[in-house]
Amino acid sequence: MSSPADLVLKISECLGGLSTRSLIYAVADIYARSYLGEIDEEKILEIIAQNLAGVLGTTPSGAKKLITEACGPKPAEAAAPTLTTASVGAEKAPTLAHLVNRHVPVDAPPRAKLEVIKRLNLPTDALGEYKHKISARGEGELHVKTAVTTIRTYYPGASTVDVDLVRTALAFSRRRASGQPISDSDIYIREYAHVVDKPVYVALDVSGSMKEYMGGATKLKIAKDAIARYIKQMAELRGNVSLTLFNADADYMWTPHPAHRYLKEMLEILRYVYSMGGTEIASALELLHADAARSHVVIISDGRTNDPEKVLQLAKKFRRIHTVAAERSRLLKQIAKITGGKYRELNPTLDLLSLHT
Repeated sequence: MSSPADLVLKISECLGGLSTRSLIYAVADIYARSYLGEIDEEKILEIIAQNLAGVLGTTPSGAKKLITEACGPKPAEAAAPTLTTASVGAEKAPTLAHLVNRHVPVDAPPRAKLEVIKRLNLPTDALGEYKHKISARGEGELHVKTAVTTIRTYYPGASTVDVDLVRTALAFSRRRASGQPISDSDIYIREYAHVVDKPVYVALDVSGSMKEYMGGATKLKIAKDAIARYIKQMAELRGNVSLTLFNADADYMWTPHPAHRYLKEMLEILRYVYSMGGTEIASALELLHADAARSHVVIISDGRTNDPEKVLQLAKKFRRIHTVAAERSRLLKQIAKITGGKYRELNPTLDLLSLHT
């Protein structure tokens, strides 16, 4: 049985002129799929076709036909080692959302979904990569300050997250200086306006091309860092956040839930999100539109997708879509323009909250 490296050479030779990068993505996906569950020869050919569809200018089924006709059955003979940890189901290239939602309802809270992820024993990013980046708010700190409406003394049930540390520290200092005991009335609580009064829907591209590097990190890693900062900001603002993962298909990683209540779980789930498969932005738009999520939508993608015209037609059904491009994308600019949204390009310090101001 040929190795994945031999597979790259065989397909490159029989099709000719293809991007080696796309072929490498296909092989990487074969390894990833073998980790997630058993795959057969037919599934390997489908994975290759999904990754090459965009380069060949056709659909995944069309790409599969072209590969079969040009290369014969040989490309499907090279299988990666099988490491069974979970069934991959019937999805063409299952995202983390697809895997988890096979075990719990799609609208289950993030806490329940994180428990499933841990039971599946899936690999994660290095925790160290997040320790300093998740805590950074960047420009978003200004937006958090404007959300504070009043500051009052402590009352039963108030969250410790909302303690105004500066005013509380000053009150404690005054008490100590005067020799008086400290009481609950010396603890000050920030109260927020519900400036985010509607749920926000984030749709993240987790296709194979998001493995590409931007500087010292992959597109996916930079996007996940931006989303992590955004979720922390939304927690401060008491907003509800939903996360959709899409490649050739889309599904909710979690439906709208209060970010301040599930902050820890949401951030931890992000560590497990991986990329594989082809790209179909239309799948995300169809899912969101079906659930009446037609405004306050943020799409993060590199814009490489099948059938751009279909994407634009679907975008016209939305009231507002903000787009974040992992590389310059005319399509993503058009989506934002059509819906009255904003277009941004992904970078390590991007403040997603600025899209709503």
